[in-house]
Amino acid sequence: GILAGCGGLAALEVVLTRRYSHTVGLLQPTTMSLAVPRLYGSVLLNAVGSAFVMLALSLKVGTSRKSFIEKAKKDGDENAEERFGYPKVYAEGFGKLAKEFNCIQRGHQHAMETYPQMLVCSLVGGLKHPILTSMAQLAWMIARFKFAGGYASGDPQKRMSSKWAGHIWTSLFLVQTLAAST
Repeated sequence: GILAGCGGLAALEVVLTRRYSHTVGLLQPTTMSLAVPRLYGSVLLNAVGSAFVMLALSLKVGTSRKSFIEKAKKDGDENAEERFGYPKVYAEGFGKLAKEFNCIQRGHQHAMETYPQMLVCSLVGGLKHPILTSMAQLAWMIARFKFAGGYASGDPQKRMSSKWAGHIWTSLFLVQTLAAST
């Protein structure tokens, strides 16, 4: 499937890089070296883990979309496909089902709004501060699940019901500070 295709592309890149590195300047190794702390692997591991967090949140939206279309049809909504279906990000309307779906979607969208900063600042900040960066990444991942879970209740106020939820910002500000100090 798709994983085999991705693995094949990675292997092809290695082969082509070895074959053409002597003739293509950009493929040649640099003489500059970058010292990476031994614990930087934990930063990379958490970066990969955060991608799975984002995947889990997006899958929650996808499965909820199907479920809400079925619920709305069952409730007699003739426009259920249009209301909850693609390409719309959010469900239209002010009904209970639209609000519940939009809360699930908002938990994912909110994560997407801060994910690029978290990822980039973690990769940079971890070069000098791998322990604090790794801890911040873990806190961010837990906080994201807790925040999205509270939001998915259908009551937007419950997004902050977990003590972890506020650590979205604590961890993000920490990695931004660590990246700036690197």
